[in-house]
Amino acid sequence: MIPEPRPVISLVIPTRERAHYLDAAIRSALVAADAPVEIVVSDNASSDDTPAVIAGFDDPRIVALRTDRRLSMRENFQFALSHTTGDHVLFIGDDDAVLPNGLRLLADLIARHDPDIVKWRVMTYLWPDPRTGAAGTLRVRPQALDGRLKRLDPAAVLDGFARARFRSYHDGGMIYHGCISRRLIARAEAASGGPYFRGSSPDVFTSLQALMVTDRPILRINLPITLGGSSPRSNGAAGQKLAVSGASAEGTEFARFIAETGTDPYQCRLPVSCPSLTMMTLDCLQCAAELQGYPLKIDATAWSARIAADIGRFAEPTRSTCEALARALLGPDFHLDDPASESAVPVAPSPAPAPAPAPAPPDGPALRRVSTTLHFEGGRMTADAAAAADTLDGLVRLGRTDARPPGALGRVRNVLGQHARARWMLR
Repeated sequence: MIPEPRPVISLVIPTRERAHYLDAAIRSALVAADAPVEIVVSDNASSDDTPAVIAGFDDPRIVALRTDRRLSMRENFQFALSHTTGDHVLFIGDDDAVLPNGLRLLADLIARHDPDIVKWRVMTYLWPDPRTGAAGTLRVRPQALDGRLKRLDPAAVLDGFARARFRSYHDGGMIYHGCISRRLIARAEAASGGPYFRGSSPDVFTSLQALMVTDRPILRINLPITLGGSSPRSNGAAGQKLAVSGASAEGTEFARFIAETGTDPYQCRLPVSCPSLTMMTLDCLQCAAELQGYPLKIDATAWSARIAADIGRFAEPTRSTCEALARALLGPDFHLDDPASESAVPVAPSPAPAPAPAPAPPDGPALRRVSTTLHFEGGRMTADAAAAADTLDGLVRLGRTDARPPGALGRVRNVLGQHARARWMLR
């Protein structure tokens, strides 16, 4: 008997209590999954209809997992990773999607270049919000999707993090909406003597750890392979809103997330309740360097200024709590309100009044141009994340690309073509 081929790509979808969104994520993955690809869906002991949603897909490419109890996010990520068999691993959220031709493009890049880290442009899809009446919305920046293929020096990227010169933690070696080789995962675990995922935000930690482990250039393509979804139940957004408004987290899903993560032994120094993503990035950076034995020199002055700007937005008592925690990362000299401190910033003003309710969604699809960004709003093309991923795939003609970077003229044609196709798709 001829053995089944080993999967080239393991696509992992961790999920918990979001059956409404999960269906679209799995549907998009099945459309995109050409063999040999496996789809690992890890249900973190959900009590809603999640088991029924997963069971409704009868496909041999799906590896259905379920934990016997509620785990922290990090534990569920690690649990899912332990059941993958592919040579390369990619994670998406349960409210995200894969473009129909995304995995084909990714497999082509892997076959051509054998990278440790593959990155791509991730556009954002906003799920419909029944509370406000907002319609599903897809935002696309054509100039960011010109098809260019770049090789980045991981040491240079890491130096940017050390100097606090980065846009977000997504600049690192992402496994969440990014792809990491099995050999890099094995190397990271061997060096640290522990699991690949650590910290309260496992995607932040691993994006920085990967830069310290790989000895190959990062491959980045200016095309979408996956689509990031933002739903009304996103934990990260909930934490930020609470920090800025000063409202209590008691009784919320975010409070439950904090409680579960607090018992996880594989954490960095900051408590999970810290809402500052900038502080969390520095914490993960320092933790990863220590575990990997990487000689990293942090620019404390630059990081102090960046952290001060971030936590200055928060309301009390969160603001003072974060200021105290920042000293654990940067030393006792960090003082947010000290006029002599280089990190001092003005106190954030009181939160603005709540915005007016969103206008009623259009009866059919609409296209708005805001600056150079295309917004698809309402209608069948943005009904859910899977539909939006299909719309984006057609907009950039992902099925026609061969992963070869276009020249300067070709890039201009790509951008102009997206604007023209956007108008044609809505006729």
